[in-house]
Amino acid sequence: MPANTKKTVRKRVRRRPNTKPSVIFLYLTCLIAASVVLYSTLFVRAYSSLSNPGGTDPVANNLPGHTDHSSGSDPRYKTYPNTGKTVATVLIDAGHGGMDGGKPTPGGILEKDLNLTIANKVGKYLNELNPQIEVKYIRTDDNVFWGSVESEDLDYRLAQQRETNADYFVSLHCNSYDGDPSVEGTVFFINPDDPVARELSEDFRDNMTSIGWAENYQIIDYELLQLVSMSDIHSILIELGYMTNASDLARLTDEEMQNKVAKAIAAAISDYIMENPDAPEFVNPKFRNGKPLKKKEDSSAASSQVSSQISSQTPAEAPQSETPDPAIPQTDGNTDASAADPNAQVPADTGAPADPNADPSLIDPNTGLPLQ
Repeated sequence: MPANTKKTVRKRVRRRPNTKPSVIFLYLTCLIAASVVLYSTLFVRAYSSLSNPGGTDPVANNLPGHTDHSSGSDPRYKTYPNTGKTVATVLIDAGHGGMDGGKPTPGGILEKDLNLTIANKVGKYLNELNPQIEVKYIRTDDNVFWGSVESEDLDYRLAQQRETNADYFVSLHCNSYDGDPSVEGTVFFINPDDPVARELSEDFRDNMTSIGWAENYQIIDYELLQLVSMSDIHSILIELGYMTNASDLARLTDEEMQNKVAKAIAAAISDYIMENPDAPEFVNPKFRNGKPLKKKEDSSAASSQVSSQISSQTPAEAPQSETPDPAIPQTDGNTDASAADPNAQVPADTGAPADPNADPSLIDPNTGLPLQ
């Protein structure tokens, strides 16, 4: 190499990597995370329902009649807080029991068992919906306190109304009509002298209609059954459906439908009691402690009850005289059931016999009322 030749030395310059995209990506990631946190803490809280799903919101849980979803409860029904006080006592009766199986189905299902299953569910749901209501039962299993004479179990049920100091009595039954398997629907039997029982029956009907329980409903106050006519408290006997009708029987024996109808009945009881704290006590104008009143006592009791009801009503609510409907049998509440027309039909909206289970031979000789 010539001496004058200069060696060219090139220095390598290490270039720094371009970090700008990484910084931008990290910045965007942090921004998104911050937005999610902000949304969850501010926006969701601001627009969430008072009915806290976790049940931890003390304000929502103390609201009277709030709807609680914490245990998967039905949102259509109100729940009430436990205040430590009892506002009313409800006596639930699973019809029949023991030696008395009620009506059987062709498949061997006994009415008493269906009654018991649904009655226990009603009590369970009533306790859950409203701990301010005390729930008592005529029976919770098939071990009963009466023998094989039907009048004994009816006397026991009437006695329990008094001994438990109950305010409301709800007796659950299943209907049957061998003459026509197409007959279906729900029937409520009440005392014609008890307007509270009629209002509560209407609430039962509305709740049961909302779950698609039956097509036809009828409130009957002219079939004088002992458990409602001789009661000293607000009493309703519900014939839930016809075991002789395929559709009714399917609902009566389906556990999901049993749960739905039991909750519908329980909610109606709970709401009526809470929304009508001043509902008058029932004073039976014709019976006292399961025995017919003498005429003097009869008129005195009736006068007392009418005065009590009128005094609690505004002039607009005072009862008005009505012209009796000739299509519906009229009674004054003293009618002997043994003289009733056995072929009497309920109004045309159902087409179902008013009491297809009635047996004219099963008449209590002391009261003239049919055994139920």
